[in-house]
Amino acid sequence: MNELQECHRLVWAFRKEIEPYWATPDPLNSLRYAFCEAAESMDAWLRAERPNDSRNNERQNDVLDELADCAIMLLTAVPEFKFECLVVDNPLDNSLSAFALDNLIMDIGALFFGFDSVCFSANVMIPLFRIASYPEMELKQRIQGRLARIAFKHMPLFKSAELIEKLQLPANNLPYDSVNHPLVNE
Repeated sequence: MNELQECHRLVWAFRKEIEPYWATPDPLNSLRYAFCEAAESMDAWLRAERPNDSRNNERQNDVLDELADCAIMLLTAVPEFKFECLVVDNPLDNSLSAFALDNLIMDIGALFFGFDSVCFSANVMIPLFRIASYPEMELKQRIQGRLARIAFKHMPLFKSAELIEKLQLPANNLPYDSVNHPLVNE
């Protein structure tokens, strides 16, 4: 099983468990959210690379986290991948970060035109490859961390702890405060 297959399995196992607390969007809306996350990754890149530009707010988003969120939504847009049809290795060179992000946004935008196509799940691989090959990206680890934060934020404390353990998600770096957990009393 390759990394993208593992990520797909992980995202859908997570979606199944968290569904009562955090709804899974349908495939088209998942694609729309992926597009938004791709734009947020560009926003984070611009803020890091151009700190002297005047901006309206003081966000401190991380490019790699936004890309992981984008990958989660792309994987959500395809409930069932036919990975046996996809034996190609990642052919993308992402040595220029801004160029890679520009292309990522265009790649995702192009997916809307072929959303109902039988090739849709194969076409989703292009932006997923782009994300996976982004400089310093450890996609599976980033997705695991993002899913753990979602579970902590949206599930009762005991349920999020169970899910984090069941899916072997990292519990470090969570704001794990049982007294102030938003759902501790549910």
